[in-house]
Amino acid sequence: MQNTHASTEPWAKGVIARYLTDAGKALTDPTITVDLSEDPDNNGATGICRGCETTFKDSSYICRDRATGRLWAQEHAEKCRALPRPAQ
Repeated sequence: MQNTHASTEPWAKGVIARYLTDAGKALTDPTITVDLSEDPDNNGATGICRGCETTFKDSSYICRDRATGRLWAQEHAEKCRALPRPAQ
């Protein structure tokens, strides 16, 4: 069976989880993700959607623990259809 998925780019330092967004899945674009990273300042997690640029800190979640961050990242990725702004 042939692999039809595009390869993903290397994870940035500190990224602990990455979720492909709905838009990334539809377009077969592995760069449209929600990335969850370690937050050494708060001993928790931070996250950003690379489609709509929503961040974990801007979401309705109050906790900054990793389990809550993973939940936010996965839920956001499942619904986000935004595309990244093209470079100008």
